[in-house]
Amino acid sequence: MIKRVLVVKNKLPLVNRSYKPGITQDQGTSLGEYQAIVETISGKMLPVQKKEEIIGNNKLTYELDDSVLFIISSDPNEIGILEILLPELKNLFFAIFPKDFVSGWSGDDLSVFKGFESKCDQLRSAFENRIMTKSGSRRVIDTLSVMELPQRLQKTALTILDAKIAAFEDVIRLTAVTPQEAVANIQEILNAGFLYTTKMGNKVFYSVKSFDESTVVEAAPSAPAQVVPPSKPVPTASVAERPLGIDVKKRDIDKGNMPFLMKQFKKDLDKAFNAIINRRIILVLLDPKTDKNQVLINMIFDTFQCFAPDRELRIVSFTKDFIHPRDADIIRVERDLLQFYSNEIVLDVDKKKILNGDNSVYLADIIKEMSKMKHSKCVSLLINRVALIERLAQDWAKIKKLNLPSEDFITNVRGKHNPAIIQVMDDVAVNVFIK
Repeated sequence: MIKRVLVVKNKLPLVNRSYKPGITQDQGTSLGEYQAIVETISGKMLPVQKKEEIIGNNKLTYELDDSVLFIISSDPNEIGILEILLPELKNLFFAIFPKDFVSGWSGDDLSVFKGFESKCDQLRSAFENRIMTKSGSRRVIDTLSVMELPQRLQKTALTILDAKIAAFEDVIRLTAVTPQEAVANIQEILNAGFLYTTKMGNKVFYSVKSFDESTVVEAAPSAPAQVVPPSKPVPTASVAERPLGIDVKKRDIDKGNMPFLMKQFKKDLDKAFNAIINRRIILVLLDPKTDKNQVLINMIFDTFQCFAPDRELRIVSFTKDFIHPRDADIIRVERDLLQFYSNEIVLDVDKKKILNGDNSVYLADIIKEMSKMKHSKCVSLLINRVALIERLAQDWAKIKKLNLPSEDFITNVRGKHNPAIIQVMDDVAVNVFIK
């Protein structure tokens, strides 16, 4: 979990964002518990030097560039900050505020940096929801293994090897190839079993090793911890250590009520369907006062299970604490907690609206087809359609992994089914079976 993001010049916080639940964002020029940290780092840092160190219950990742100090505080086990988030934060900041502007800034008006806060929040959310290749699942690329590749791929492979990590745009810039050539070259290298990928928002990064293999974190040289640990720590749990309150028992789809759900949400229910089949989180808002016996929320959870008939959804019936999107499929949250999420789909039961998320023509057609059916008929239809989507997605994932000819497969799918299924098939292949 990212706890705090600071951008500091002359010990003044130009950007000061806290992501710990219960902490107000309006902190002005106060660095609070980070004052001593900033002073210590500022005194020992060299320009354009990046470092990570553990202090108390925090991992601090920081860089000094042109008198501007960038600091990111996170859980000690968070990976990829030094390699991805810190450079992205710095590049985004200087893209909006050029270095000559920052150098000449007099220090009397901090409000000029106020607009960067929303950009910072979006960047942090994209990083928290990044999709990474599993550690140990790829071959580690080196100079010798590059020589095994066809000559046309070697320049691209060596570019990524030299950089250790490179965004897709970096590959195009450094190899001077067209985007189409870059896509083809990288895909062939991936098909050969090399490179780890990290998808962060709309951006993809390629790395030689997984971050937990390559990251070495320094222990703090100072004995006493300067950062006070939060009074109510929010752990980032793994599958083995699920956050308290997550129910992984399969819901009873026969207790659901799809006709009722479709009447409540006359638009965009396909977004929720799309999120569930692509293993993306859904946040649910429902005032406890209007559902004291939890009849409505349980019916909604049982109905959502129909979109995933063959697997157990990880459901949190209600929480007042932040739970990481990677740790659950559906979370009913307090409205105040939405500030700690940004791009996740929100099912607002109180207002009968669905916010964020992606529409799907094929899934919307299924919703429309169910509009005149009883619940039992809806369940039967969903069981068949979800099984079809996942079967096609598995086959498509194998084709993409092995770089097999795809034209016949696509033609066959388009001929036998609604052509709109191809987009859903591709999304599920990438998000579920290739991930």
